[in-house]
Amino acid sequence: MFKPKISPTSYTESNTVLPDCFTLLTWNLQKVDFSHYIHRPIESLLSIKNAHLLSFQEAAIQHQQNRFFNLPFLMAPNIQTKKQLYGVLTASQFKQSAHQQCLTKNKELGWMTHKTALITHHPLSNGQTLTHVNIHAINFVPNQIFKTELRLLWNNILHTEGPLIVSGDFNTWNKARLAILLIATKRLNLSMVSYPDNSAIKTLNRQPLDYIFYRGIHLQDSLALSIPEISDHNSIIASFSLT
Repeated sequence: MFKPKISPTSYTESNTVLPDCFTLLTWNLQKVDFSHYIHRPIESLLSIKNAHLLSFQEAAIQHQQNRFFNLPFLMAPNIQTKKQLYGVLTASQFKQSAHQQCLTKNKELGWMTHKTALITHHPLSNGQTLTHVNIHAINFVPNQIFKTELRLLWNNILHTEGPLIVSGDFNTWNKARLAILLIATKRLNLSMVSYPDNSAIKTLNRQPLDYIFYRGIHLQDSLALSIPEISDHNSIIASFSLT
């Protein structure tokens, strides 16, 4: 039901590479209608400095829409209706390219919908390429299926060299799921972003759901913003440098 026929939707414009220091924001938008913000910068919505790379889950766009928060974007939908697409969306004013959409093999129980992840490439000023994985992990399934789907996604990036960021909503609402995720991130030599104050991070059963993992770059700063009036998740932000 609602399985997308488009994979992925792609709108890119810039030839400029990410700067030596850049900021990533990840946020589950809970399918909120952001149509009145389509042609406005995200800074008009959140009290943040420039975000160079935006990693959204449960984003909603209209068919043929070519900008999101006034930015070019790449999208991997997991739900398609006659009027809208829903899924993970990576937006940036800097050059990026879609590498692969990873739709889950299994469907969520009750909803009978897939989840999705989007792998994108982002040229860096030092000549390397950053690989970014924007994920909304499968929910409402047994832990073993969660593990299987994470392994299938990991198979697409297991041999990726160079800088890597994996960010999104991992639906790690119990200790078993979190343990599966942490074991998987160790396979990729990823470090977890921590926050001076993590009270704003969305939790379920006292377990955080949203994370940013990274390798091959240096963490400079991090922040979790409390904005409950917009979504049931809060945005998390991390700033990185190449040296």
